[in-house]
Amino acid sequence: MYVYVEYLLIENIIINFIILYVTEKITRTKTSKLRLFIASLVGSLYTLIVFFPNLQFMGRFLIKFSVSILILIIAFNPERFKEFLKQLSTFYLISFAFAGTTIGIFYILNNKLTISNFSFKDHNELMKFLILGIGLAVILIRSILKNSWIRLNQKNCLTDVTINLNNKKAHLRALIDTGNSLKEPISQKPVIIAEYSALKAILPELVKKVYSENKELDLNYVANIMEKLGDQIKLRLIPFKSLGNENGILIGFVPDSIDIYFDDETREMTDDIVVAIYNNKLTMDEEYNGLLHPEILG
Repeated sequence: MYVYVEYLLIENIIINFIILYVTEKITRTKTSKLRLFIASLVGSLYTLIVFFPNLQFMGRFLIKFSVSILILIIAFNPERFKEFLKQLSTFYLISFAFAGTTIGIFYILNNKLTISNFSFKDHNELMKFLILGIGLAVILIRSILKNSWIRLNQKNCLTDVTINLNNKKAHLRALIDTGNSLKEPISQKPVIIAEYSALKAILPELVKKVYSENKELDLNYVANIMEKLGDQIKLRLIPFKSLGNENGILIGFVPDSIDIYFDDETREMTDDIVVAIYNNKLTMDEEYNGLLHPEILG
């Protein structure tokens, strides 16, 4: 069997580039395509030692590991040791994932696979399984990471909020919801959406009565309650649209102040905020019970 050096170099450059590119995306490292290409070329040139018997000592573990470190330094130029460790571990995990997926595909498609005959017929068959393996591995890794990032980002966007009204406090675990564009229609104040169960302790009895009797959509009833309450609480009617509900109405109120615990500091706000009361669950897993308008945090 003949192996053309230029083909081997090109194939290894492509494979190395894909591994480094995926590593870049997972670690969110800023680098250039040129650096990735040069690093891929260095890794590809290293594979040529198989053609030089005098250089077989370079196949030892320590040298292989040193070459992988060199590749990462060329590709990413890490400034911190912690950042470098993250890139190194991700690089090897991706490499092992690609190799494992390739072996797995070979195992599935080969009906006579045994330990003794685990080998590829020729270079073309090897490349076919490598391409299939890398393609499938990229799809799997992307799917796993997408779900992981959604959960991670959601957790990073959770914050504690305290709503103060008439010397009473209600505590929320709120999601900073970039999709929340709800504003009070007259003042255009941003609206925090909170579950009724979390606000119940600070609401006047007449407002609680609205929800205990499920009258929050009876505008005449609500208007009568607003008149009776006077200045005890500043109620607002907030129209909204959602999937399957084109003409929704939420009852809101203006709190005395709110405290937001964000980025290791407490931000107290005393105006330009309306809290909307939602008489249901915002999430099934009860991880949060409020939606924080992003404008509130600037």
